[in-house]
Amino acid sequence: MWTVTVGLTCLLAMLPEQSGKISIENPRLLHGVPGLPRASNKFMHGDSFYLAFDIKGVQSDAEGKVTYSLLTEVLVNGRLEFKHESKDIDAIDSLGGNVLPGFTQLNIGKDQPDGKYTVKVTATEKKTKATATIVKEFELGKGELGIVRIRTTADREEKVPTAIFSTGEDMWLNMSIVGFARDKSKQPNLKISMEIFDSNGKPTVQKPPVAEISKDVDPELDLLPLQFYVSLNRAGKFTIKLKVMDQVSGKSFSTELPLEVSQAK
Repeated sequence: MWTVTVGLTCLLAMLPEQSGKISIENPRLLHGVPGLPRASNKFMHGDSFYLAFDIKGVQSDAEGKVTYSLLTEVLVNGRLEFKHESKDIDAIDSLGGNVLPGFTQLNIGKDQPDGKYTVKVTATEKKTKATATIVKEFELGKGELGIVRIRTTADREEKVPTAIFSTGEDMWLNMSIVGFARDKSKQPNLKISMEIFDSNGKPTVQKPPVAEISKDVDPELDLLPLQFYVSLNRAGKFTIKLKVMDQVSGKSFSTELPLEVSQAK
């Protein structure tokens, strides 16, 4: 089954005088909202689909209030499989500039069939009834070993999502492991590593952290949560490589994430 979340990332702008037309621009796949850029549109069962975008041309009233809604539809071969319409979403104009960042999130169920999917998002501005639509396709692959639901937060409790990093800050890299095998005692045997490389491809540490999971895992659990801590001690562009090795099945999976850290001022 599908579950969906829609809303604002943050309010940057609306102008009180517009033409009555809106548009959805700059669609982008992310690992969470806000989150790191997602390079691929290939997803796995148990993953989360995050689509962020900018809504332009929404009108605000004299007090800076604007109301809109989002309709999210999932289609397979042109056939509607899932639909969710949000309640009215209220926002306040604060900075001016005519941009309203929004997002939609889909949690992909374990029972969804493999194949190519189309996500259609329609924004409706309640004052003018103006609408705009964006379409994004993604591919759902076989339910094998993988790392899903990657999110970056500023806290260990995963309550403060973030994708803007400066020196001196902390970052927690949160994820879940799916598609792992179990041994005769119904326990997995996994090794998950996190390597970080600088812009020259050089590892930042000689011995990267490795998490080993082989006991005390609920036999019914099919999404295994995990997190790594990253100290943002210097500025630069980096690449994070995550790798999971399944000692039971002999399979492995890896993925890479871009990380840019700015110098704190």
